[in-house]
Amino acid sequence: MKHRLTTGIAAVAAAATLWSLPAVGYADDHPVSGLALVDTTEKVGPGISLNHVKTVDQRGWVDAQYLTIDLADKAVSTDLLTAGPVASGGPLSVAANKAGAVAGVNGEFFDIGNSNAALGGEVQNGQLLKTADASGRQHVGVSKDGIAQLVDLAVDSTATFAGADHKVLTINAANGGGVPANGLVAYTPIWGEYSRNRGFGTADVAEVLVQHNKVVSVTPTGPAGSGPIPADGFYLVGRDEAAAALRALQPGDAVTLHYELADNAAKSMKFALGQGGTIVRNGQVVPGLDRSIAPRTALGFKNGGRMLVLATWDGLGGTGKGGVGIDREAQDLADRGIETAVNLDGGGSTTMVARALGADGATVRNNPSDGQERNDPNGVGVFVSPGDGKVHELLLSGDAAADGGLKVFPGMHRMLTAKAVDNHLTPAAIDPKKLVWKANGGNIKYGTLTAGGRGPITVTAQVGRIKKVQRVDVLGPLAALELSNTRLSLSEATPANAVNVAVTGRDGQGYTAPIDPRDLKLDYDHGVVDIQAAGGKLKITPLKNAGTILTISAAGQVVKLPITVGVETKVVYDFNDDVLQRWNNNSTAATTRSADPDGLRIDFPAMRNVGISANGAANRIQVPGQPLRLRLRIKSSIDVPSGLTYAGLFDGNGKSLGLYGSGLRAGPDYQNVTWTVPANTVYPISISSFQGINTAVAQQKAGTFVLDRFEADVPTAIELPARPDLVADPLVSADGNLAGGTFKFATLSDVQFTADNPALAQVATAALARIRKTRPDLVVLNGDITDRGLPQDLSLARKVLTDAGCDLIPVGKEPAPNSTPKGSTLPCYYVPGNHESYGLNNTQSDLTNFTNEFGQPYRTFDHKGTRFVLLASALGTLRTSAWDQLPMLKQALASAATDRSIRNVMVFAHHPVDDPEETKSSQLGDRDEVALIEKLLTNFRNSTRKGAAMVGSHAQVANVHRVEGVPYAVLPSSGKNPYGTPERGGFTGWVDWSVDARRPAGGQWLEADVRAFAQSITLDTPAALRIGATTRLSGRIVQPEGVGTGTRVVPLRYPISVHWSGSPNLAIGSGPAVVLAARVTGKVAVLDPVTRKLTALRPGKVTVSVTNDSMRPYTGGASLAPVTGSATISVQR
Repeated sequence: MKHRLTTGIAAVAAAATLWSLPAVGYADDHPVSGLALVDTTEKVGPGISLNHVKTVDQRGWVDAQYLTIDLADKAVSTDLLTAGPVASGGPLSVAANKAGAVAGVNGEFFDIGNSNAALGGEVQNGQLLKTADASGRQHVGVSKDGIAQLVDLAVDSTATFAGADHKVLTINAANGGGVPANGLVAYTPIWGEYSRNRGFGTADVAEVLVQHNKVVSVTPTGPAGSGPIPADGFYLVGRDEAAAALRALQPGDAVTLHYELADNAAKSMKFALGQGGTIVRNGQVVPGLDRSIAPRTALGFKNGGRMLVLATWDGLGGTGKGGVGIDREAQDLADRGIETAVNLDGGGSTTMVARALGADGATVRNNPSDGQERNDPNGVGVFVSPGDGKVHELLLSGDAAADGGLKVFPGMHRMLTAKAVDNHLTPAAIDPKKLVWKANGGNIKYGTLTAGGRGPITVTAQVGRIKKVQRVDVLGPLAALELSNTRLSLSEATPANAVNVAVTGRDGQGYTAPIDPRDLKLDYDHGVVDIQAAGGKLKITPLKNAGTILTISAAGQVVKLPITVGVETKVVYDFNDDVLQRWNNNSTAATTRSADPDGLRIDFPAMRNVGISANGAANRIQVPGQPLRLRLRIKSSIDVPSGLTYAGLFDGNGKSLGLYGSGLRAGPDYQNVTWTVPANTVYPISISSFQGINTAVAQQKAGTFVLDRFEADVPTAIELPARPDLVADPLVSADGNLAGGTFKFATLSDVQFTADNPALAQVATAALARIRKTRPDLVVLNGDITDRGLPQDLSLARKVLTDAGCDLIPVGKEPAPNSTPKGSTLPCYYVPGNHESYGLNNTQSDLTNFTNEFGQPYRTFDHKGTRFVLLASALGTLRTSAWDQLPMLKQALASAATDRSIRNVMVFAHHPVDDPEETKSSQLGDRDEVALIEKLLTNFRNSTRKGAAMVGSHAQVANVHRVEGVPYAVLPSSGKNPYGTPERGGFTGWVDWSVDARRPAGGQWLEADVRAFAQSITLDTPAALRIGATTRLSGRIVQPEGVGTGTRVVPLRYPISVHWSGSPNLAIGSGPAVVLAARVTGKVAVLDPVTRKLTALRPGKVTVSVTNDSMRPYTGGASLAPVTGSATISVQR
């Protein structure tokens, strides 16, 4: 490869030449380290596959992409991707699509923040674009005959003038590390317009512009210039002695520039680029590699260089937080049989792009840690030569978002799209006249499927002899509608602000499918927004500044979306008043607060929570309007994880609520913490407190906050729709009747007493005495029995629980699977909560004290056909609380799947997978971990037809929701005042459970009697009712405060199981058979406990009663007497 710049020389152009090579086979299997949330492999082209693996191990999450390329495939080639000029950068996806690549990764490290030029050399389509910087660089690439290899890109380069050859150190290199003394460098037109002075740290610099091999101009003093270089010219730039030689030149003097790759192997390269060092050599990991965490990119090869692997590893947070060490990067590649691998640029540069089969262009497949693609100078591109253009394979996809398989609701529509690829797996056109659709089990026309009442449906698309068969599952009847946005606030009325909203349906088992817009009925103000169907979604375009409520209906279900057009950001408080008087310390230890010129300064030692709270209600920050978001401008010298910045609020009803927002990064500049205000908030709101929290003890550091101002994004005002009533889940027994199961067990949680304040221990004593009377086989104590985890607290817990009749079962000492307790005690299994891990002042500690008192905090055991899996979530995630329990969960499910004696699985953790409240402040903190749990349980349920359920606490809101066939329950608080509102499950009590091992996953194998504590009961009934009339009964209980008098009023309805009874002439039950039997036996009235409807049948007086558990100090059997409320109704003709 030789370059001689003479008259008429032009810039080297980028080109992609496709080479024909013999094909070789390759294996698509691969090892996976850790537990996999995602492990998918897709074809990208002939001999090209992309494996996406997202796994977790004890160190955290790793999201990796492995692009495998068979370089021996005749249709496949590789080349360098560039952003344009050498001294420039751009998104990899743009470079890939401009060049026509089907896939690629980012390339070499570069002169970031300056010229953007790569540090190493570049060869593209066999042409040398640039050399490495003067400091040198290692290189890698692929030869013209398709062999990946390490390569030496050393260059022989000279400039000839004044009768002598002068050594040129670099061509088109930024030389950010400096040009050596007396050095001479050259720049050609492909360098671009950036300054040519980047590498010169001295004033003794000169440069010469040469065109047509003649000097045009001499610049005798530095700095070197910038700007475009003529297409038929080049610049020489020198320092010291080289500068002196250039100064001696005169316009018109002859100058030539000659450069060529020195190594013969380098001359044979199709492409090459710089790299950051070899990390796998001869199939072995190179020792001593960097272990620091960062996103990574690598290039590796095997099979003698015929198989190329391009790989990325990333994760949220970027360098220091997401990704892997280079040691892990190398090990993963070695595990895949890679013989040689090198490290490419990582951090925010790490990017993988690939084109899906049938798609028009490549898209980003990983998660760049900058939040968007970085402007990189180069990358490695993978190309496929055009095929024959004929249809060789059909691809079917459903409209709207990917949903884990094609599904549809009975009687509804689903739009299917057919695409085609040719013999090279490149897009091929389909003649619509030749595309034939068929559906077995439904109707389909032009790709629009109409489902029948049941499924599955088999859809066939055919073009000529090419067929594609797709299964479409028909779900149960539509039970709920959900929106991708719970509220829309559009800043101004322009078409550019249009938003697409997806409507998803959910059936009674929690399975979901997108709802086609043609199945929706819409009601809204057409003068405020325009709504059209677009790609299976609703495209909402604002028309004027105003508000409207979009009401969406389908199959009897309704959901409402508030929409406002017009948003104003308002400063609601600026910390410029008497901040020391207005704000108190709200931290887990003492801090130093001072009035700073920029606001309120807080200096603090290392601790869990750092913050402030208003000094009384009068000092809270009043926020105008109905804000969508709150924002705090703040300086922080410490990191605060995302989701652990806390804002305390009070709503328009005076109810406190907490929001968790974006994180903080240590640095000298101001940054914003943002909180999203839940859509169901009652306005107006006020801000009462702020905290930065870090629950990881090792990451807690001393530091400083400077608080500058609070802002609010305030939209056009609108009357928000009322929050819809809870929909009863059949898991909760309407009347608490649990007869007929295989066995019963009980749950209790969130009592929260300490050795210093043991008052609520009386709740545990009384509750367990009451539980024992119902004769369950066992009790699960699901965390936060204590309010703190000091040794004296846990010692008291043992005494209280043991005195109350608990036989606290150590790990490995569980009773026989088919045993029934016969003595005066009950087997109790203690699952730790977050409070069992707290130290003094509720600072985050660990489970050492709990383990010392109660043993290993996680386990599995079997009981009468049910496998119990108890997990410790005390530190907010399962992984950080105790890594080994995640593999234990996976193994427990795997063995239960094949064990014929196990009919179902119950999983417990203190933190629920989902907080029922919109603040989402009381749930497992790692949402990828939640997705893994849900995947494991759903896969178990669907593959075995055995039941699976999970029970959490912590949120203190009695609730059940279902995800893909699996119910997830949240327990009520048993002692501490609950967080939630009473009408939505915020009450105290306990839960009695019944398991029926004879029923399959889709049946009622699990049922809960949700028992609320009461000190009084009031029934609201009519005094009289005429024969044939029906009335819906209602009522309320007043709950005790601990074991004392309370004031909390809770309605007698779901999620409470209402224990109905009455006079002998009252029939209780559901269904026509019950009504018929009541008539035959002469009952005066019949009460349906599910609907709470009382129907009058014949004249007379009938008494209706409700009974709830009491909660009093335990003094013996009499103190356990329940509370009953009654009402008498006269039935008249």
